[in-house]
Amino acid sequence: MKRRQALQQIGVGVSAGLVLPAWLAACSDKDPQPEIQYDGVVGIIGAGAAGLHAADILRSKGVKVRIFEASSVLGGRVRTLRQFDQPTASLSFSTTDPPISKYPFELGAAFIEGTDSELARVVSQMKAPVIDFGPLGDDVYVLDGIPRTATEAATDADVAAALEFYASLKAHAEAGTVQNAIAGAGINPRVHAILNGWIGNRRGTANGKLGMKGVAEAVTLLTRNTNRAMLRANPMQDVVLSRFSNVLGMVELHTAITGVRYDGARVVLTGQRTTAGAAEPFSAEVDRVIVTVPVSVLKAEMITFNPPLPEDKLTALSRMDMEAALRVRLEFRKNFWGTQTNFIFGGTQAPEYFNAGIGRDDQLKTLDITIHGPRAAALSALGQDMVPVILQELDDIFEGQATESIRRDPSGNILSVIMDWTKEEYIRGGVAYCTAEGSNQDRATLAVPVNDVLFFAGEAAETTGEAGTLNGALLSAQVAALTLIETIVPTNQKIIDG
Repeated sequence: MKRRQALQQIGVGVSAGLVLPAWLAACSDKDPQPEIQYDGVVGIIGAGAAGLHAADILRSKGVKVRIFEASSVLGGRVRTLRQFDQPTASLSFSTTDPPISKYPFELGAAFIEGTDSELARVVSQMKAPVIDFGPLGDDVYVLDGIPRTATEAATDADVAAALEFYASLKAHAEAGTVQNAIAGAGINPRVHAILNGWIGNRRGTANGKLGMKGVAEAVTLLTRNTNRAMLRANPMQDVVLSRFSNVLGMVELHTAITGVRYDGARVVLTGQRTTAGAAEPFSAEVDRVIVTVPVSVLKAEMITFNPPLPEDKLTALSRMDMEAALRVRLEFRKNFWGTQTNFIFGGTQAPEYFNAGIGRDDQLKTLDITIHGPRAAALSALGQDMVPVILQELDDIFEGQATESIRRDPSGNILSVIMDWTKEEYIRGGVAYCTAEGSNQDRATLAVPVNDVLFFAGEAAETTGEAGTLNGALLSAQVAALTLIETIVPTNQKIIDG
């Protein structure tokens, strides 16, 4: 069976009664016996979306699972601001308590990428209301320092050239960076910042560092639509954790795995577990391992593999990177960007501003700001002082209205929230991207199991165009779990043929 068919059969609801290949679906609903006779234990490193989904698939087939999460938080890069949240090295407020608006503030994955995507199916299964906000408003482009709606800018020749380049990304499967390709196409620099918001920033960096070939391959491979939607009022973290509620009790929090020895009869995991603020040595033995940690953790060698990872996998990692990432929320007393605005593109400090009130409430005067790559690193170094820098950019675009209308507490402090993923110890950045030397083959190489014992999942290991998204994390988990099952179930019927 081809991989695409196998994944379609998995769908979103393994534990909700999906259809699996016949040899995996031998037991009826009335049969209490596990569907796979396996005495071993699978260890999963990381309790993000990929780790939880892989665990859910394996658990539903009767496979014993242990999930090790280094932090105190479930969901990985899927995280929603909570009223009880306290400031940390990565999460900061300009006031004593976080400002909580009527609608959730997504610190990580915020959008449903594709209304027919894997995440969209999860959301539908959980019956969470969704807003397909695209048709409700218009994007705003900053051209020559002036905001213009996409409709107004449609007759601008440079905007038309930028749109044509964006629509033909799959035709640019060439060496070099996206910025090289933009320059080679002769596109006027006055729209380069807009293109950076559309392409580089959404993929975890800037166009000057993002490999063109990897982008072209991903766009070519993608089969879903490119519509973006958002949850109307449900926190994304709640939706994901509710979907995988069956395995949350298997997660061992505060358990940082720093060593994986996989050359013996069993796999030995070592690290440290923190209890009541005290870290103690930790070890566990399992039979197979699915590694779902971010690329940044692998590249920083926060986990030592013994034997070392194969050379081709290390080479693949060298052609991928994961850079600084910021999500900032600013609240205002006045909506000066327009109630029918979706995104604002073209900023140089912040490549993407999003109107959080679109489709929700015209009275919600909030901008959610996403910054990846070198600019995020520079702003990260400023801490809370990044807020005046962002406000100045908005002032320059909207004639001083940002500073004038920013909300403040009674002490005069600006109401803002900053999530700096760079400073999150076990994540260290946004999403993985391919450099100018990289390609989709590097993601495929990363995903290849080692000795049928070591498996890899996560958005970085997704190979069908969904890398860098929550869809990618879910799909890669399905592939890793099914591939692992093939190694423990004797059968002549492979469910994945490449």
